[in-house]
Amino acid sequence: MSEPSATSPSSTGLPDETPPNPGVPIARIAAAEAVGTAVLMLVGPGSAIIAVAAIGVHGVAIAFGLALLAMAYTIGHVSGCHINPAVTLGFLLARQISVVQAGVYWAAQVVGAVAGGLLLYIITEAGDLDQTGVFAANGWGDDIGSRFGLGSTIVVEIVFTALLVLVVLATTTVGYPTGFGGLAAGLTLAMIHLATIPVDNTSVNPARSIGTAVFSGSDALTQLWAFIVFPLVGAVVGVLLWALVHGTRMQDTVLGGGRPPAAR
Repeated sequence: MSEPSATSPSSTGLPDETPPNPGVPIARIAAAEAVGTAVLMLVGPGSAIIAVAAIGVHGVAIAFGLALLAMAYTIGHVSGCHINPAVTLGFLLARQISVVQAGVYWAAQVVGAVAGGLLLYIITEAGDLDQTGVFAANGWGDDIGSRFGLGSTIVVEIVFTALLVLVVLATTTVGYPTGFGGLAAGLTLAMIHLATIPVDNTSVNPARSIGTAVFSGSDALTQLWAFIVFPLVGAVVGVLLWALVHGTRMQDTVLGGGRPPAAR
Protein backbone atom coordinates (compact mmCIF):
# COMPACT_ATOMS: atom_id res chain seq x y z
CA MET A 1 0.00 0.00 0.00
CA SER A 2 1.13 3.52 -0.62
CA GLU A 3 2.87 5.47 2.09
CA PRO A 4 2.04 9.10 2.95
CA SER A 5 3.15 11.61 0.36
CA ALA A 6 6.42 13.35 1.05
CA THR A 7 4.81 16.66 0.21
CA SER A 8 3.22 18.69 2.94
CA PRO A 9 -0.55 18.27 3.36
CA SER A 10 -2.84 20.93 2.00
CA SER A 11 -5.17 23.03 4.12
CA THR A 12 -7.84 20.36 3.68
CA GLY A 13 -5.60 17.70 5.22
CA LEU A 14 -5.30 15.94 1.86
CA PRO A 15 -1.97 15.53 0.04
CA ASP A 16 -1.03 18.24 -2.45
CA GLU A 17 0.05 15.58 -4.94
CA THR A 18 -1.82 12.61 -6.31
CA PRO A 19 -0.59 9.47 -4.48
CA PRO A 20 1.23 7.22 -4.64
CA ASN A 21 3.87 8.79 -6.89
CA PRO A 22 2.96 11.59 -9.27
CA GLY A 23 6.10 10.96 -11.33
CA VAL A 24 5.21 7.40 -12.37
CA PRO A 25 3.78 7.09 -15.91
CA ILE A 26 0.22 5.79 -16.01
CA ALA A 27 1.34 2.84 -18.17
CA ARG A 28 3.66 1.64 -15.41
CA ILE A 29 0.87 2.03 -12.87
CA ALA A 30 -1.43 -0.06 -15.06
CA ALA A 31 1.24 -2.72 -15.48
CA ALA A 32 1.87 -2.84 -11.73
CA GLU A 33 -1.84 -3.21 -10.96
CA ALA A 34 -2.30 -5.93 -13.59
CA VAL A 35 0.69 -7.91 -12.34
CA GLY A 36 -0.23 -7.42 -8.69
CA THR A 37 -3.82 -8.53 -9.22
CA ALA A 38 -2.68 -11.57 -11.20
CA VAL A 39 -0.37 -12.55 -8.34
CA LEU A 40 -3.20 -12.11 -5.84
CA MET A 41 -5.31 -14.46 -7.98
CA LEU A 42 -2.59 -17.07 -8.35
CA VAL A 43 -1.79 -17.17 -4.65
CA GLY A 44 -5.23 -16.43 -3.15
CA PRO A 45 -7.84 -18.40 -5.10
CA GLY A 46 -4.97 -20.52 -6.42
CA SER A 47 -4.19 -21.79 -2.93
CA ALA A 48 -7.79 -22.98 -2.67
CA ILE A 49 -8.09 -24.38 -6.18
CA ILE A 50 -4.77 -26.26 -6.08
CA ALA A 51 -3.96 -26.89 -2.42
CA VAL A 52 -6.97 -26.55 -0.12
CA ALA A 53 -6.89 -30.26 0.67
CA ALA A 54 -3.38 -29.84 2.03
CA ILE A 55 -3.56 -26.43 3.71
CA GLY A 56 -7.24 -26.07 4.63
CA VAL A 57 -9.25 -22.85 4.71
CA HIS A 58 -6.88 -21.36 7.29
CA GLY A 59 -4.01 -21.78 4.88
CA VAL A 60 -6.05 -20.18 2.10
CA ALA A 61 -6.81 -17.16 4.30
CA ILE A 62 -3.13 -16.74 5.14
CA ALA A 63 -2.22 -17.10 1.45
CA PHE A 64 -4.47 -14.16 0.53
CA GLY A 65 -2.83 -12.03 3.20
CA LEU A 66 0.69 -13.02 2.18
CA ALA A 67 -0.05 -12.23 -1.47
CA LEU A 68 -1.21 -8.71 -0.62
CA LEU A 69 1.68 -8.24 1.79
CA ALA A 70 4.27 -9.25 -0.81
CA MET A 71 2.73 -7.12 -3.55
CA ALA A 72 2.42 -4.11 -1.26
CA TYR A 73 6.19 -4.00 -0.88
CA THR A 74 6.79 -4.93 -4.53
CA ILE A 75 4.53 -2.50 -6.39
CA GLY A 76 3.32 -0.17 -3.64
CA HIS A 77 5.84 2.50 -4.58
CA VAL A 78 4.64 2.34 -8.20
CA SER A 79 0.85 2.19 -8.02
CA GLY A 80 -0.01 2.10 -4.34
CA CYS A 81 -0.90 -1.62 -4.72
CA HIS A 82 -4.68 -1.26 -4.83
CA ILE A 83 -5.15 -4.54 -6.78
CA ASN A 84 -8.83 -4.25 -5.85
CA PRO A 85 -11.51 -2.09 -7.53
CA ALA A 86 -13.13 -1.39 -4.15
CA VAL A 87 -9.86 0.01 -2.80
CA THR A 88 -9.49 2.15 -5.91
CA LEU A 89 -13.02 3.48 -5.40
CA GLY A 90 -12.03 4.38 -1.85
CA PHE A 91 -9.05 6.38 -3.12
CA LEU A 92 -11.25 8.10 -5.69
CA LEU A 93 -13.86 9.07 -3.11
CA ALA A 94 -11.11 10.30 -0.79
CA ARG A 95 -9.92 12.55 -3.62
CA GLN A 96 -6.51 10.92 -3.82
CA ILE A 97 -6.77 9.87 -7.47
CA SER A 98 -8.66 11.24 -10.48
CA VAL A 99 -11.57 9.62 -12.32
CA VAL A 100 -9.30 8.91 -15.31
CA GLN A 101 -6.70 7.29 -13.09
CA ALA A 102 -9.38 5.22 -11.36
CA GLY A 103 -10.55 3.95 -14.74
CA VAL A 104 -7.02 2.84 -15.60
CA TYR A 105 -6.71 1.06 -12.25
CA TRP A 106 -10.03 -0.75 -12.72
CA ALA A 107 -9.22 -1.90 -16.24
CA ALA A 108 -5.77 -3.15 -15.23
CA GLN A 109 -7.15 -4.98 -12.20
CA VAL A 110 -9.78 -6.83 -14.23
CA VAL A 111 -7.21 -7.77 -16.89
CA GLY A 112 -4.83 -9.03 -14.20
CA ALA A 113 -7.56 -11.01 -12.45
CA VAL A 114 -8.70 -12.71 -15.65
CA ALA A 115 -5.09 -13.46 -16.60
CA GLY A 116 -4.49 -15.02 -13.19
CA GLY A 117 -7.70 -17.02 -13.48
CA LEU A 118 -6.70 -18.23 -16.93
CA LEU A 119 -3.33 -19.43 -15.66
CA LEU A 120 -5.08 -21.35 -12.87
CA TYR A 121 -7.49 -22.80 -15.44
CA ILE A 122 -4.53 -24.04 -17.47
CA ILE A 123 -2.66 -25.37 -14.43
CA THR A 124 -5.70 -27.37 -13.33
CA GLU A 125 -6.20 -28.76 -16.86
CA ALA A 126 -9.32 -26.77 -17.69
CA GLY A 127 -10.54 -26.99 -14.12
CA ASP A 128 -10.55 -30.79 -13.93
CA LEU A 129 -8.08 -30.72 -11.01
CA ASP A 130 -9.86 -27.91 -9.14
CA GLN A 131 -10.16 -28.96 -5.48
CA THR A 132 -12.99 -26.57 -4.63
CA GLY A 133 -15.53 -27.79 -7.16
CA VAL A 134 -16.46 -24.19 -8.03
CA PHE A 135 -13.06 -22.83 -9.08
CA ALA A 136 -12.98 -20.87 -5.80
CA ALA A 137 -15.79 -18.67 -7.12
CA ASN A 138 -17.80 -16.50 -4.78
CA GLY A 139 -21.46 -17.21 -4.16
CA TRP A 140 -24.02 -18.22 -1.61
CA GLY A 141 -26.32 -21.13 -0.87
CA ASP A 142 -26.25 -24.41 -2.72
CA ASP A 143 -24.29 -23.00 -5.64
CA ILE A 144 -21.11 -23.13 -3.56
CA GLY A 145 -22.26 -25.53 -0.88
CA SER A 146 -22.75 -22.79 1.72
CA ARG A 147 -25.39 -22.72 4.45
CA PHE A 148 -25.44 -18.93 4.26
CA GLY A 149 -27.80 -16.97 2.04
CA LEU A 150 -27.76 -13.71 0.14
CA GLY A 151 -28.49 -11.63 3.25
CA SER A 152 -25.38 -12.90 5.00
CA THR A 153 -23.35 -12.32 1.86
CA ILE A 154 -24.51 -8.71 1.59
CA VAL A 155 -23.53 -7.95 5.18
CA VAL A 156 -20.16 -9.69 4.87
CA GLU A 157 -19.19 -7.95 1.64
CA ILE A 158 -20.19 -4.49 2.82
CA VAL A 159 -18.79 -4.69 6.35
CA PHE A 160 -15.51 -6.42 5.61
CA THR A 161 -14.78 -4.42 2.47
CA ALA A 162 -15.34 -1.30 4.54
CA LEU A 163 -12.80 -2.62 7.04
CA LEU A 164 -10.22 -3.24 4.30
CA VAL A 165 -10.72 0.20 2.75
CA LEU A 166 -10.51 1.87 6.17
CA VAL A 167 -7.17 0.18 6.86
CA VAL A 168 -5.72 0.93 3.44
CA LEU A 169 -6.73 4.60 3.49
CA ALA A 170 -5.38 4.91 7.02
CA THR A 171 -1.93 3.85 5.78
CA THR A 172 -1.82 6.96 3.56
CA THR A 173 -2.71 9.36 6.37
CA VAL A 174 -0.09 11.84 7.58
CA GLY A 175 1.45 10.47 10.77
CA TYR A 176 0.99 6.79 9.90
CA PRO A 177 4.15 4.78 10.77
CA THR A 178 6.34 4.61 7.69
CA GLY A 179 6.88 1.16 6.23
CA PHE A 180 4.04 -0.65 8.00
CA GLY A 181 1.23 -0.10 5.49
CA GLY A 182 1.79 -3.33 3.59
CA LEU A 183 1.93 -5.35 6.79
CA ALA A 184 -1.33 -3.85 8.06
CA ALA A 185 -3.11 -4.42 4.76
CA GLY A 186 -1.88 -8.00 4.40
CA LEU A 187 -2.85 -8.95 7.94
CA THR A 188 -6.26 -7.35 7.47
CA LEU A 189 -6.98 -9.33 4.31
CA ALA A 190 -5.90 -12.55 6.04
CA MET A 191 -8.13 -11.97 9.06
CA ILE A 192 -11.06 -11.06 6.80
CA HIS A 193 -10.72 -14.40 5.03
CA LEU A 194 -10.34 -16.28 8.31
CA ALA A 195 -13.68 -14.88 9.43
CA THR A 196 -15.71 -15.08 6.22
CA ILE A 197 -14.58 -17.86 3.85
CA PRO A 198 -17.40 -20.18 5.06
CA VAL A 199 -20.03 -17.58 4.14
CA ASP A 200 -19.34 -16.86 0.46
CA ASN A 201 -15.70 -17.81 -0.20
CA THR A 202 -14.87 -14.16 0.60
CA SER A 203 -14.65 -11.56 -2.12
CA VAL A 204 -14.18 -7.98 -0.80
CA ASN A 205 -12.64 -7.56 -4.27
CA PRO A 206 -14.74 -7.45 -7.47
CA ALA A 207 -11.72 -8.23 -9.66
CA ARG A 208 -10.98 -11.41 -7.71
CA SER A 209 -14.61 -12.47 -8.13
CA ILE A 210 -14.59 -11.81 -11.86
CA GLY A 211 -11.31 -13.69 -12.30
CA THR A 212 -12.76 -16.90 -10.88
CA ALA A 213 -16.38 -16.61 -12.06
CA VAL A 214 -15.53 -16.50 -15.76
CA PHE A 215 -13.81 -19.90 -15.47
CA SER A 216 -16.22 -21.45 -12.98
CA GLY A 217 -19.38 -21.65 -15.05
CA SER A 218 -22.82 -20.11 -15.35
CA ASP A 219 -23.85 -20.56 -11.69
CA ALA A 220 -21.03 -18.31 -10.50
CA LEU A 221 -21.73 -15.80 -13.25
CA THR A 222 -25.37 -15.48 -12.22
CA GLN A 223 -24.33 -14.50 -8.69
CA LEU A 224 -21.35 -12.37 -9.72
CA TRP A 225 -23.33 -9.11 -9.60
CA ALA A 226 -23.45 -9.24 -5.80
CA PHE A 227 -19.66 -9.40 -5.58
CA ILE A 228 -19.34 -6.32 -7.72
CA VAL A 229 -22.10 -4.22 -6.16
CA PHE A 230 -21.68 -4.87 -2.44
CA PRO A 231 -17.88 -4.56 -2.16
CA LEU A 232 -18.23 -1.18 -3.89
CA VAL A 233 -20.92 -0.21 -1.38
CA GLY A 234 -18.51 -1.33 1.33
CA ALA A 235 -15.86 0.97 -0.13
CA VAL A 236 -18.21 3.92 0.36
CA VAL A 237 -18.77 2.90 3.98
CA GLY A 238 -15.02 2.51 4.45
CA VAL A 239 -14.39 6.06 3.25
CA LEU A 240 -17.00 7.38 5.68
CA LEU A 241 -15.33 5.50 8.54
CA TRP A 242 -11.90 6.76 7.46
CA ALA A 243 -13.13 10.35 7.41
CA LEU A 244 -14.70 9.93 10.85
CA VAL A 245 -11.69 8.27 12.48
CA HIS A 246 -9.03 10.50 10.93
CA GLY A 247 -10.86 13.79 11.22
CA THR A 248 -11.23 14.46 7.52
CA ARG A 249 -14.01 16.93 6.74
CA MET A 250 -16.76 15.27 4.70
CA GLN A 251 -16.79 18.18 2.25
CA ASP A 252 -13.17 17.34 1.45
CA THR A 253 -14.27 13.99 0.01
CA VAL A 254 -16.26 13.27 -3.12
CA LEU A 255 -19.10 12.09 -0.88
CA GLY A 256 -19.30 15.59 0.58
CA GLY A 257 -19.34 17.32 -2.77
CA GLY A 258 -15.61 17.66 -3.39
CA ARG A 259 -14.37 17.05 -6.90
CA PRO A 260 -11.71 14.41 -7.67
CA PRO A 261 -8.32 15.87 -8.62
CA ALA A 262 -7.40 16.30 -12.26
CA ALA A 263 -5.20 13.56 -13.67
CA ARG A 264 -1.49 14.38 -13.68
